[in-house]
Amino acid sequence: MSLNPVHAARSRITDAWTPSQLEHLDALVAACALVSHADGWVTAEERARLLERMRGLAVFAVFGVEDALEAFEALDQRFEQDPEAARFEAEMAVRRLRGRDDAARVVVNAACAVAVADGGFDAEERDALLRICKLLGLDPIQFELITARGSR
Repeated sequence: MSLNPVHAARSRITDAWTPSQLEHLDALVAACALVSHADGWVTAEERARLLERMRGLAVFAVFGVEDALEAFEALDQRFEQDPEAARFEAEMAVRRLRGRDDAARVVVNAACAVAVADGGFDAEERDALLRICKLLGLDPIQFELITARGSR
């Protein structure tokens, strides 16, 4: 009876998964949801492109694309029902990877790929990506989100 939609959606994932792997999946899904909802909504066309982009990300294949998409769709629904609570839950999931830089970089790279699914970064998506970097303790310069002088 978990309140976390990402956990609830993973009913098919076996017990062989480690907590670390599940945290990584949660963070990946959460970061993608944060970026996709950065402007406050996801149109049907954006959602289709987003899901197709997620299917193409190699990192999701590690976790099982269908399980990852199911988890994303559950969190996406949560954003539709209660955006503030969903944002809080998603940020908590992302924050759990802080200090695990390799996994954190994978999360930011996946979120960047999702952000360009609609043709490029908009200001809200860039702000969401900067927030994700901050939550993870990563320098946004390494993802070319800002320049060395701090400009965007």
